[in-house]
Amino acid sequence: MMIKTLSLCNVCYRKIEAEIIFTGGMVVMNKTCDEHGPFSAIVERDINHVSNFYRMGTQGNNSTIIIHAHNQCNMKCPWCYYPMGCEKIHKARYYDNVLRMYKGNFNLLLSGGEPTIKPDFFEFVDELQALGWPTGTITNMIKLGDDEFFNKTQNQSFIKNGLLKFAMSMQHPKNYSQEILEQKVKAIEKIERSGTKAMCVMFSIQSLDELDYIRDFYHHTRHTYTMIRIRTMFRNWANKDGGNHIYLSDLHRAFIDKFSDLMPVQNSEVERSNMYCLYMKMSDGMHVSLSSAPTVENIDYHLVSRPVYMLAMDGRCYPVPLAQIINEGISKGYKDGFRLTGGL
Repeated sequence: MMIKTLSLCNVCYRKIEAEIIFTGGMVVMNKTCDEHGPFSAIVERDINHVSNFYRMGTQGNNSTIIIHAHNQCNMKCPWCYYPMGCEKIHKARYYDNVLRMYKGNFNLLLSGGEPTIKPDFFEFVDELQALGWPTGTITNMIKLGDDEFFNKTQNQSFIKNGLLKFAMSMQHPKNYSQEILEQKVKAIEKIERSGTKAMCVMFSIQSLDELDYIRDFYHHTRHTYTMIRIRTMFRNWANKDGGNHIYLSDLHRAFIDKFSDLMPVQNSEVERSNMYCLYMKMSDGMHVSLSSAPTVENIDYHLVSRPVYMLAMDGRCYPVPLAQIINEGISKGYKDGFRLTGGL
């Protein structure tokens, strides 16, 4: 079997033709750049996984656009995909103008950096909502552990009016200092006491062994969020020297094993799946998102559709994995496959 598609050159990020073939029990992408020659990469180690999920993208179900509301962070995680400080940060009205064509059908999700350390965070959210944008926030939870954060939120009636919507970012405790871990625990406790509920908790994993901790975490905290997302770390894939490549088929099998008592099943009615992500629902009603992290080496330009877009550094919206890779290319001096000669 062979599938014709498009990918990106590993060197110059130019869109180029690619083919995906099933060979030796694996799924492999081959592509050739006129300037930089041929490339080959494994897309999946399990042919059956791709046979089951390929061409079942989430196109048409997209409802959220991620914007980088702040270009600084109060953590320095080595696996972070975001090139800190390189992007110009704009006022709320700028995003309203740039994204006007999506207005009425899409929510905005603030990312960064860390949005909650933005000096005018609440004012920024308030202005976006006044402009007609339902708004949520991806946060590392550090600020949420501070007493004054929730006090300020309450003073502005964000919790009372249900306007504080956020997704919590987590990793295995081995990746944190004790101080940071304690702050995250405090944040979860404050969320519970506030009577609000997070949109989701997002785990980025480096190994499948970390699922043991996630299962225990879920047992104690599942009443504080409505979805759990587990994704492989982008930097592990991007690291060509010893990167721990966890394919989606690996993650899928391991998750079903660890959460078998909750009988997770694919939820294709709400959000369909592809080779980079799949969605499930468990018997307790929790929604689940599992995703691998494609890089420029193995990304299928047509097969990255997910129910979340991202505003990239070139001022256009792309599915999240593609936007991350385009941002990487732009930070190296390329735009649409051509070296930049000036500003964006």
